Amino acid sequence: MRSKWVAVIICLAACATPPESEAFKQVMQRQVGKSADDADFYPTLYKLKQTNAQRLPNGNTREQYAAGRNGKCKVSFDTTPGARQVVAWSSDGDKDDCVISRTR
Repeated sequence: MRSKWVAVIICLAACATPPESEAFKQVMQRQVGKSADDADFYPTLYKLKQTNAQRLPNGNTREQYAAGRNGKCKVSFDTTPGARQVVAWSSDGDKDDCVISRTR
């Protein structure tokens, strides 16, 4: 009977914690509204390598960075001209690459 309770507690703890890919999505979503020039903008804070930048038809710029494990995830942020406010983000990569690893 005790082993059943231990299994239930372990499952509850694991289910209550979002997976690494969900943590990635949450962190990227929190970048929307920030300025791409802010010190705590994710690519700046973690010194991500910019891999591409392009002007979009609506006048915004899409900046792409190598992120995640081994830089295999490509994360892009759309920014407005002038203020460089982040208005959208997207990622391209395997769900195992587009993650924020837990520490400890």
